[in-house]
Amino acid sequence: MSKILITGANGFIGSFLVEEALKQGHEVFAGVRSGSDLRFLKDYRIQTLILDLSNKEKLRQKWFVLSQYFAKFDYVIHNAGITQAINPDDFDLVNNQYSQNLLESLVDANFKPKKFILMSSLAAMGPGNAETLSPIRLEDKFSPITNYGRSKLNIEQYLSGQKNVPYLILRPTAVYGPREKDFLKLFKAINKHVEPYISSPKQLLSFVYVKDLVRLTIQACHSDISNRAFLVSDGQTYTCKELSQLAKKALNKWTIALVLPKYIVKGVAHLSESFAKMNHRTSVFNIDKYKELTSLNWSCDSKETQIAFDYIPEYNLEKGIEETTNWYKNNNCL
Repeated sequence: MSKILITGANGFIGSFLVEEALKQGHEVFAGVRSGSDLRFLKDYRIQTLILDLSNKEKLRQKWFVLSQYFAKFDYVIHNAGITQAINPDDFDLVNNQYSQNLLESLVDANFKPKKFILMSSLAAMGPGNAETLSPIRLEDKFSPITNYGRSKLNIEQYLSGQKNVPYLILRPTAVYGPREKDFLKLFKAINKHVEPYISSPKQLLSFVYVKDLVRLTIQACHSDISNRAFLVSDGQTYTCKELSQLAKKALNKWTIALVLPKYIVKGVAHLSESFAKMNHRTSVFNIDKYKELTSLNWSCDSKETQIAFDYIPEYNLEKGIEETTNWYKNNNCL
């Protein structure tokens, strides 16, 4: 039975990683911050670890204590991070520097795992070519357009430059499924008969259902592959229009399409971000989010991932949206 540490274990992707690791018979250590909501970590088999990733010395001490009971974690899946911040510098602090603290503390305590898997993001590469509409590929140039994306690229570059621990970098495209909140906003709009568009309805998108992503991640722990990065999607490309149509079908709703002028949306993004900063809160809709939503090409080519790990996604967008919609309904989210 392998010992797996999963950071950010109480979040959307993290909680599904924990469930999949337990399902596959692993001993799971759920790394969370103090005061975290543990509603999705109720299984008695889960061993919860309170981790302060900002403090390398405290982490080192934690590993020294655990080393009295077992040799090391077999695998570390580093999923913790932030997607929103009041101060843009916090993205790099949390997603990059705190990640370095985690890895370096494990090495310093002689507690390093067999493999360290970083949950990165397609945002680290940035959108694809808007003229050719060619899918994003691993060999493409990095061109992140958001603070979040740049922070993920920074930790990727650090990880690929270190020589102490074998690693894998996974760059999932848009991840959706039960418990996810960003997609819920679209579903709520369509549930009220509104079909909103900020970019073109022909905007190209890639998706991966959360259960496929976590299955691949746990599978990748045991592979002989290391020191490489991979793109993760369901292997298909969709338009923004197709996403809305599938959501409408799952909700059984008619809608009125509402195409919002970019200059108005950009202004709203500026105001929302400024207002949030004045009130010392994070803003769900800001300039970085505007950049993401108005980029025409977020399609990616994940064939190499499917071949390397013998990974066949079980969910296309229609199947995933149907299951997600049912969860939203059953949990009174709509």
